[in-house]
Amino acid sequence: MKRFALTLLTLALIILLLGKSASRLAESISLCSIGLALVLVERILVAIRRRVSSGVSFVACARAVHRLRQASRTSGMRRANAPCRVFDDTTVAPARAVMRARAQHHAVPHGVSGDRVLARLRRTALHEVLLARDEYTNRCVIIKRTLPGAPTHDLRREAGMLFWLEWARLPIPAPQYLAYDERDGRSTLKMTFIDGQTIEELAGAGRLALSSLVHLLARTCVALDALHRAGYVHQDIKPANLILDQNGTLVVIDWGSARCYNLPYDPRSITCTPEFASPEQLQGLVLPGNDLYAIGKTLAALVPAPPPALARVIARATGPFAHRYATGADLAQALLAAAQ
Repeated sequence: MKRFALTLLTLALIILLLGKSASRLAESISLCSIGLALVLVERILVAIRRRVSSGVSFVACARAVHRLRQASRTSGMRRANAPCRVFDDTTVAPARAVMRARAQHHAVPHGVSGDRVLARLRRTALHEVLLARDEYTNRCVIIKRTLPGAPTHDLRREAGMLFWLEWARLPIPAPQYLAYDERDGRSTLKMTFIDGQTIEELAGAGRLALSSLVHLLARTCVALDALHRAGYVHQDIKPANLILDQNGTLVVIDWGSARCYNLPYDPRSITCTPEFASPEQLQGLVLPGNDLYAIGKTLAALVPAPPPALARVIARATGPFAHRYATGADLAQALLAAAQ
């Protein structure tokens, strides 16, 4: 249409130059008007097409977001979801294409090796944890990486869990996943820095009142209950893995032992702390009760001489399997009742 309009304008110009009568002038003016009108119509049609295409894209994106949120809510109610793998041996909830795309993006070694290390926080038999400063945002971050020769699957699993927790929007405080990288046989996980102290440090320094501790753990039980209903178990709850941040929120860290509910594993590959693991967990069973048992052991470790009401709660949480609390909500209710 644009070429046709330009042709008409050219013809009008030629007629205007060659014509000598008023009728020729009128014809040239008419052709110019038609050509300009056609150009204007074409621009209007292009604008309409762009508006329609953007509207279709917006609707498609809105429908995709709605489907993802619906899937997230559904995954929280059904434990029998077909798992998909984000990292090699990490099972997580649905939306395979979205999570794989983001996992592949974050697997690129950007922002992991270039961060400036500030301090080494701790070192275990498998990992070292570093405090670093992000070169792009200038914020403090945590770099956790495997030691040379150590297996990488635990850190890969932790990266997948942190990523899934953020995607599924579960109401459980945890570090935010930032990046993951594997090179030269070593894994590196980058996550947000939690500014605070563990309840182990606070209780050891006498800066955590008993009532505050019980209320914090009760809220953690509620958060763990949401995790369990989504089909996963943390498997390594202990005082050193619970950080009280500057906002008074108890953040759960160290997700390398987390596994899908009712998915058995080799007990020889256990990576949790045995002192806080239930007998069933030490046998290779993944049950929600493992986390509740660990909450009871955490209380017993932090409160050597608990009041009678709290002692009964601890005894039931860490007692025989058949008599323990069924859900995190039940344990939370019992803790709050004991704190009154």
